[in-house]
Amino acid sequence: MKKILFLLFLSPFLLFSQNYVQGIVIDSKTKQPLAFASIITNTNFGTLTDVEGKFEITTQKPFDEISVSYVGYTPTNIVLNNQKFISIKLKSKVENLNEVLIIAKENPANKIIKNAIANKEKNDIEKALNSFKFNSYNKKLVTANPDSISGTIDTIFVLKNGKKEFKKLDSSNYQFKKEITEHHLYITEKISEFNFQKGKKKKEIILASRMAGLKQPIYEILAITIQDFSFYNEYYTIAGTKYTSPIANNALKKYNYKILDTVKNSNGNAILIYFKPKKKIDVAGVEGVMYIDDKTYAITKAVSEVKGSINIKSTQNFEYINNYGIWFPSNMDLVIKKGTNNENIELFGGVVKISENKKNDSIIKSKTKQPSDIVYFISKTENSNIEINTPVVVKKSSSTIQFNEDAHKQSLDFWNKYRTDSLTKRGETAYKKLDSIAESEGVEKKINIARNVLKGYYPTKYINLNLGKIINLNNYEGLRIGFGGVTNTNFSNKYKIESYIAYGTKDEDIKYSIGASTRLNKDTNTWLGANYTNDLKEAASLDFIAENTSFSPINPRNLNISKFYNYKTASIYLEHDIQPNLEAKLQLSSGDYKPVFDYQYITSGKITTNYTLTTAALGLQYNPKNEYMNSPLGKLKIKNDYPQITFQITKSFKNVFSSDFDFTQVNLRLLHEIKRLRKATTEILVEGGIVLGDAPISHLFNSTPNYTFKSPWLKRVTFAGKNSFETMGYNEFISDKFGAIHIRHQLRYFRIGSKFKPQVTLVTRAAIGNLENPSNHKGLEFKSLQNGYFESGIEFNSIFKGFGLSSFYRYGSYQNSRFSDNIALKLTYQLRLGF
Repeated sequence: MKKILFLLFLSPFLLFSQNYVQGIVIDSKTKQPLAFASIITNTNFGTLTDVEGKFEITTQKPFDEISVSYVGYTPTNIVLNNQKFISIKLKSKVENLNEVLIIAKENPANKIIKNAIANKEKNDIEKALNSFKFNSYNKKLVTANPDSISGTIDTIFVLKNGKKEFKKLDSSNYQFKKEITEHHLYITEKISEFNFQKGKKKKEIILASRMAGLKQPIYEILAITIQDFSFYNEYYTIAGTKYTSPIANNALKKYNYKILDTVKNSNGNAILIYFKPKKKIDVAGVEGVMYIDDKTYAITKAVSEVKGSINIKSTQNFEYINNYGIWFPSNMDLVIKKGTNNENIELFGGVVKISENKKNDSIIKSKTKQPSDIVYFISKTENSNIEINTPVVVKKSSSTIQFNEDAHKQSLDFWNKYRTDSLTKRGETAYKKLDSIAESEGVEKKINIARNVLKGYYPTKYINLNLGKIINLNNYEGLRIGFGGVTNTNFSNKYKIESYIAYGTKDEDIKYSIGASTRLNKDTNTWLGANYTNDLKEAASLDFIAENTSFSPINPRNLNISKFYNYKTASIYLEHDIQPNLEAKLQLSSGDYKPVFDYQYITSGKITTNYTLTTAALGLQYNPKNEYMNSPLGKLKIKNDYPQITFQITKSFKNVFSSDFDFTQVNLRLLHEIKRLRKATTEILVEGGIVLGDAPISHLFNSTPNYTFKSPWLKRVTFAGKNSFETMGYNEFISDKFGAIHIRHQLRYFRIGSKFKPQVTLVTRAAIGNLENPSNHKGLEFKSLQNGYFESGIEFNSIFKGFGLSSFYRYGSYQNSRFSDNIALKLTYQLRLGF
């Protein structure tokens, strides 16, 4: 009876209290939305409006009143009467705004931003602290609020002659509401330990990982930066795309700032500063609000939004660590949902571009909200167990992520120990549902195929077939058909067997290779192997044994190459990572070499056509800014950056295993890329080599030519190479010492239409070299590069289905007398995956 009386007493209050409200805050006169206005409930729950002035409040404690404030406007209190949506109009305090404009010599917000920039090193934990470590729990969901969509059956009409005609009943909303009430559309969780030691990169150790539908996670997805940990870098990443940070060194040139409010925090007060890009670009920019501590000028909270065809909202909170006087990141979340305007959006650095699609005006649905309107992605991260300036040792910091072997097998007790947000029934059901669907449809097998195909392999149970060995074309072999592969981890984690066989339809000869290797150390990726090869290689090409090569089924340069040599060599090698970003390979080889064109090496009256070489080669691949993940699959590259340096020294030993030559060859390649944010990209390649001693044609340099002087002239139109001299004839120049530079300035795609997005690249190349004893090489006509070779050109790429056109002009000392012999017209092709 007492309980009933108590409920009756509370009923008037319960009747008018509520847990949810959404609305918009606008200027009472202009009707313009007020971005980042402050909303506080009478239960002391606070939020801000978004860049469109909209807000949404969902709380556990019921509330019946909200207060709204915005700088330059009169605050107001709103009493709610169970309203689910409310439009709030604020009146501008014109006299106050005018007073500020007259008195202030400088925007006061700019002064605060300058102080925040000046104090970055004191407030950035990676610069202010010697070390730190903490645990992190991350949960990502693709989901929707079941209450946001009607569960009724929809009616679809079609417009004909201006009249609506019934087409069909649509139960998709009904089915969707039923499913989304039971489970999320997708869920994944991760528990990590982060370690930082001053002078080294921050390292993440993944202790536990679970992806719905997968027994083993997709490791590459774990490496994607959804949201940056630090707000103090020059660029801040949101949904994988970099934006200039609002406290970057040049931020005042990029953003406008405005003080919104002052709020209390655990260290005193924080000033709310609104930031917005000064210039509008072809994709939506980031705007938001920063809470800046009024004593230390540290960021205590940051909210960033990107509004376009989709909306992205990033929130990061910091907690004050009193013992060290620093604000440490405590939690962050990122939400992606359907947008309300048609501005283009870039995700993951422009790999994914999203723009508004044209609607079909002939189809009319009676209900406005569809599943696509309310589905959203959310990533939430909570940090815990923070330790500062305790002994932390970070080894091999370029391996920035380490995935523990048992991370995908952790027990429920382990998960519950670190979960800072409980797994709901909808989450548990999502795991069960998606695990069942993925198993029945063989999702993991399809993912494994896709992962390997991108690397140039097709996986079978025990062997990964090398797609690059199936078909090739060149001017000597004609059509080269082959088959090859390497054993995978299902065969063995410790041993590998690699082999291929190929047949040329023009030379009617078989080529092959067979080898095996064993792993000596997993952490350093150390392999000891041996192989025997009988194959062809382009004469005088610049070659590196430790170079990372990418999959290319057909090298367009090969179509006109006819100067090859056959080599039959036995080799043993040792591969070892000195650091994850410094790879070394030591190789000892001995075998027979035979040029398959008219060539003789003459010295001291001795003519040599076929010869034997015994060599030792040391190759190094150094990528100082690359980052890697140690995973059960091995070392995975998760960040490809520049510069990239490849070095090799090869020594040939005369009279060792009947070797005919004694020389030393040194090769070097330096690749650098200057990528400006949403602007042109400049690629610079510097390469060269030097041979000390007498060396045959196989170990000289041809500077990578890609031109033929065929007649009629139209036969010269071929495909352009990646980094080759497009006007230089094949083997026109031979050197024992040379250097070359290739500069490519790639402009951004021109958006002429939704499908027509051509891209222009400006190219300049130069080379210089010399051959010390040209008379030693007979049967091959060539020139010296000692006067310097120059060419420049322009590429029009992706004109039609990836194909483009390029043109180059040869000039300088080696310009030909006939104008047409200095012009090269080439086709280009760029593979675009279409997302």
